This record gives sequence, C-alpha cells and structure tokens, in this order.
Amino acid sequence: MKMKMKMKMKTKTKTKTGMSVEHARVLDPRSGFSERSYEVEVRVDPLTGSICRINKSRAMRPKQQAPVQQAQRCEAPPSRCPFCPENIEKETPQFPADLVPGGRIRCGGAVLFPNLFPLAGLHGVCVFTPQHKLDLRSLLARELADGINCCKSFFEVGQSHGSPHHLLGWNFSSSAGASLLHPHFQVIASSREIEAVRLYAEASERYLRETGENYWAALASDSSSPRYIGRSGRFAWVAPWAPVGSLEVMGIYDGNGTGTGKTSLLELTEAEVDSLAEGIVKVIGVLSGQGVNAVNMGVFSVPDGDAESFSLSVRITARPGSNISDRAFLEIYGGEIGLTSLPEEYSKDFRAAFRG
Repeated sequence: MKMKMKMKMKTKTKTKTGMSVEHARVLDPRSGFSERSYEVEVRVDPLTGSICRINKSRAMRPKQQAPVQQAQRCEAPPSRCPFCPENIEKETPQFPADLVPGGRIRCGGAVLFPNLFPLAGLHGVCVFTPQHKLDLRSLLARELADGINCCKSFFEVGQSHGSPHHLLGWNFSSSAGASLLHPHFQVIASSREIEAVRLYAEASERYLRETGENYWAALASDSSSPRYIGRSGRFAWVAPWAPVGSLEVMGIYDGNGTGTGKTSLLELTEAEVDSLAEGIVKVIGVLSGQGVNAVNMGVFSVPDGDAESFSLSVRITARPGSNISDRAFLEIYGGEIGLTSLPEEYSKDFRAAFRG
C-alpha cells in the first residue's frame, strides 16, 4: 500500500521570560495520518544569552550507527532506509501546498522535505543523493551542489513566510550526530536570528568599526599565510587561527578579487554554488584520505547582510571515527576546545588539493 504523508508547519511565538515557542503541525502516518502538534521551546540563558532548542519528541527518533571498521562500510539494505529511492516518497513527510506546491522541493537528484522531529517551525531535511553512501570519498560535487540549491529554495520559502533567518548544517555519520546515515543536510528557517550567525555578523561589524577592515576579505586575501589553502572559484579556503574542531577548514566568499562581497546563500549564482560544492569535496577528500569518515559542516549565511563587514562562509570539521563523541567537559561547559593538530601544519595537506 502506498502511503502519503503530509506535514503542515507554522511558527507561533509566545513571549515568556527568556523563551519563545514554535509549533510544527504534522499529519503523521504512524498514527493513521491524524494531526499532531510538536512544540519546540527556544530557551535563552538569562546570564550568558546562550540558546537551546528543545523538542522532547526527538528522543524517539530512529537512530542508525555507522560501522566502525572501514571494511564494513557497505550499503545498508534499502528497505530499512526511508531516504533511499524505494522508500522516500512513502516514508518522508511533505510540506503543505501553501508552502511548497507538490509537497517537496527537488533540484537535480536532491529532494527536500520537512523534518519529522523538528527543532523549528520550519525545519527541513535535504537528501542530496539517491545513493546510500557511507564514505566521504564517494560523494560528488554535483550531488552537493544539487543539495545546496534545494536548500536555497527552502530558504526562499522561509523568507516569504516570515522566517528569513536560516542555517544550513550537515552531520555526516552517527559520530557527527546523524540519526540516519543516508547523506542529508539539515536546514532551519526562523523568524529570529540564528545565534551563532548573529554573533558572527555582530563581531564582523565590530571588527570593521575598530580596524576599518573587512575581517573576512583580509583573511581570504592573505595567500602568504601558512594557514591559507587555496581557492575554488570565488571561495577562498583557509585553516582558521583558532579552530573550533579537529582539522577544521573554512571557505569564505570574497568575490575572487572583484571586491563584490556576498553575505547569503540566496545571492549565489549557479556557478558559485558549483564552486562551493567543488571546494567542499576537495576538503572532505583530504579528510577521508587521513582516515576521517565523519564530519560536521555549517554555513554562515545572513540574508540582506552588510557586505562591507560580513561574508558568506562555510566551516567543516572532522569528527571521531567511532560512535563516541569527542566533546567533553572543556568543550561543553568550559567554552574552550581541546585539539591535537596545529592549523599551520594540517593546512598544507589541504593546499595540494587546491593547486592546478
């Protein structure tokens, strides 16, 4: 029997002390397609201003674990994966027609649909390859570009429905936080600024005021730095001075010397999306060659941002190869990161991939 699932989402805000509430309404096949309402609390710490999003139903998410041994990295049976082509139409939700005609967003081989366990009123999942790939080196730039274009369309939906602030994230493998292993992006569109993106934008404005310089343009143009890696189109790739994760690499849009900055994914041309995807593939290819097979990625994108101070950027960091997290008390409660590699040293391994 072919099942169809539809999902209706909208954002409501209840103002409380340090908290807002978003609601996602879902027609769920697990309960005979009856309507369910998911409540997402967005809490702000009264002392530090740090933010968390809480949806208790996420504790019930199905979870898969990646094989620990590289030799065991084979495809899971398609019948057990809701993101494989045999199952995706019947086992993944849809947006209501007033948000997305047809229920899902499609770009090339990528398809984007609502998250069944949301952390926002508009929270999407983008399956960017139909193949159940469990190895970083098997991912293609075309697949990533299709996924990024899908996410751009989702963010446009958010803009037209009162949720212009957005974040594109990627958890690849269970040790990086992925509950399902089939490669997919996570995308959130919100009526409020995403905290990390807000902090980056504000810090960029402050840096411009204090120095008279665009921090991102200066970082991207310093090819003499030992942390400079190379370019893919209009993106410059560097190892950050103070990484927030193991072997972290950053891609920065700087206009390839044109002096024209862009602050949002929504501004990118098709060719620029392709060059971003090509850079990501080079980075994860190097990481894979070093035995890494789990990564996290975040894209810092500000719609209608100030290009004089801020530039669109992406950060990619390696995660542990087992199902044990590398985050401990120092990272979680101390606000600092414990690492084992100097960025000046590991950047040379990525540099070779960007030559020629």
